[in-house]
Amino acid sequence: MTLRRRLVVAVSVLAVLAVFAGLAVVLIQRAFLVGRLDAEISALARSPRAVLLASQRAPDALAATALGEVYVGRLTADGRLTTVLAPENDPALVPALAPGETIPTPQGRVTESGVARRVRVVTVPLANGRAQAVIAIPTTSADVTTRRLAVTLLLTGLVVAGFVGLLLTWVDRLGLRPIAEMTAAADAITAGDTDARVPPGPRGTEAARLGEALNTMIDTTTATNERMRRFVADASHELRTPLTTVGGYAALHAARPPGPLDAAERAEVDDAMRRIEDEAARMRRLVDGLLDLTGLESPDALRRAPVDLVPLLRDVASDLRVVAPEREVTLDVPDSAVATVDRDRVVQAVVALTANAVRHTPAGTPVELRLATLPGRVRVEVADAGPGIPPEHLPHLLERFYRVDRSRSSGSGGSGLGLALVDAIARAHGGRVGVDSGPGRGTVVTLDLSA
Repeated sequence: MTLRRRLVVAVSVLAVLAVFAGLAVVLIQRAFLVGRLDAEISALARSPRAVLLASQRAPDALAATALGEVYVGRLTADGRLTTVLAPENDPALVPALAPGETIPTPQGRVTESGVARRVRVVTVPLANGRAQAVIAIPTTSADVTTRRLAVTLLLTGLVVAGFVGLLLTWVDRLGLRPIAEMTAAADAITAGDTDARVPPGPRGTEAARLGEALNTMIDTTTATNERMRRFVADASHELRTPLTTVGGYAALHAARPPGPLDAAERAEVDDAMRRIEDEAARMRRLVDGLLDLTGLESPDALRRAPVDLVPLLRDVASDLRVVAPEREVTLDVPDSAVATVDRDRVVQAVVALTANAVRHTPAGTPVELRLATLPGRVRVEVADAGPGIPPEHLPHLLERFYRVDRSRSSGSGGSGLGLALVDAIARAHGGRVGVDSGPGRGTVVTLDLSA
């Protein structure tokens, strides 16, 4: 059973209980009022002779007594009912009694005439035994009071029902209906409609926040799945070439006839082994890069500690001068720049940036390393004076396996994971990577790290 149906059933049960409670209140109140009338009649019936005598007083004297609202009559054996006293406000009142009827206890009866429609009546035998005294009181006051109470309860119930209906509509519009729409959207997505989204709920409600959270989760999951799909496709594409090369050279070597090799054949075999080793090293670099990227996604991937980045950049610059002695490597750093970072990961990121600068610029191109301290962060910049990067490539540089045209490279090109790995290290440190480049004006890669 849905929440909406359970709510409707609960409200319906409460409405039925309220109706029965109202009826019970009305019936109890009427029984109380009628009981008071019966008690009054019973008190008068205990002295019927005194009542008859009192009924013969003057009307002005009766108005001050309890008989002002009482009917008193004499019922003979032959069924004739003679009115001795009638209520002041209903002088034509006559109760309807059967000839010779005896009513020892107060009972309700209709009237033959008069304003009142019903009375409570009792008969008491007189001393002569030939007639009965009839004492009756109209139930008009009890009827009016009961009717007013019933109308009051009915109107109150209708007002409460209206407010409950508005409340249910409000709850349904702000809560239940958006949840139903979310469920329908979730079912559509589960069925394969990945473009389905949860409709925006009323602003400022929990349903709206839940819908936004679900849409964000769906978008994130869709983007993650799309990245995973591209990643698997790119990884498969990158690994296919070295695997094909290794398999081809292995098959070529296996097809050779057994026997000693001459010098030309040995040189050919040595070249094949070298190519196999190169491709195996390339696959190893790809796998290592993928493992690094995966490891950086873990929340405990970093071992942070206070590190002075100035000596770190000096060491990287010294290593770069050894690796590329034909290049001019300059260093622009302050006296000290301490940040709480993972030293090994920062070294890995800066080395990857300098390796990119060397790989993608002509030999002899100067490289500059800069370090600056900013509010709450530190900034490392690796700048080169190379040919620059065309603008259409800039939005994709941080994607995995993305490579600009290899004709720009001074070597064979990398795996396409270098900048993606640098970006993952920056994000793990609460920072980011920026690239500023253009044809003919070099490239500046910025690595921001949270201090």
